[in-house]
This record gives sequence, C-alpha cells and structure tokens, in this order.
Amino acid sequence: MRNVLVCLLLIATVRLFGQVSVFPNERMFFGEMLFNIEDGVLNEGSSRFRMDAVLTIANEKIFKGYSTSTFDLLFTVRNGKLYPVDSRFSLDVLYTFKDGVIYQGDSTFSLDALYTLHQGGIYKGDSKIIFDRLFTISGTPSVPEIFALMMALDLL
Repeated sequence: MRNVLVCLLLIATVRLFGQVSVFPNERMFFGEMLFNIEDGVLNEGSSRFRMDAVLTIANEKIFKGYSTSTFDLLFTVRNGKLYPVDSRFSLDVLYTFKDGVIYQGDSTFSLDALYTLHQGGIYKGDSKIIFDRLFTISGTPSVPEIFALMMALDLL
C-alpha cells in the first residue's frame, strides 16, 4: 500500500512539473493562475477541462479551442518564427523568438524587441528589471507554447 501511495505521489509531482502556468506576479498562488498548458492544451485559470480550451498546441501549430483540425489552424511556428495559418513566406512572419526575446516581424534588431522572457518572467521590451515584469511563468514552455501564452495574455 505504501508503494502505491509513493507511486501516485511521484506521478502527481511529474504531472505538475510538466505543466506550464502563468501568474500575474511572482507569488504564484494557485488561485491567481491566469493560464495553464498541459499536454498541449492551453486553458484559462487552473481549469483542465478540454471543453474550456482556449488554444491547442500540436506539431509546431496553434489551433483554436480544443482541436487539431486544419480548419481551426491559427498559426504555425517554424524556426522560432510565427506565421499566420500555414504560410511559408518570409514576408508573412508575424513575430520572431530568439534568445528569450520576442521581436516584431522577421527581425532581431533591439528596437523591434517587444517582450523578453528571463528567469520565469515576461518583461516589456528588452528589459530584465524586476519592476518591468508583466507576468510570471512556472515551467519551461516550448516556443509554440510561448507564442500561444502571449496571444492568450493579449500581448501579441
């Protein structure tokens, strides 16, 4: 019985660490969670219901709601660049993610920096000052998950 409880505790711990969550500040209270991503599904707050899904992230693509249908495809991520729907044209690049910074369009110029992700925080522009922190991220999101979170937070 004790081994079963230890296994269940271990599984629950692994599930929590596999999740990405966004909070309004560095306190990270569960009740203040703004969004979470688990198994590629982005939900508002701490909800884990698939019917409440805001976006789904699968195969470097971002879909509307809980779907992976071509008809619900919103964006595609290729080499750290966000494209609308399934575009492949360099002129269609909406945002670029490189070295923890999100840039406007197909640029990595410092004046085009919109947001910086640094040590679990989302900062405005290329700042890393604690007073410029907009949100706190728990977990390690992939590039498509970062773009999905930024869209859900109305930052992109």
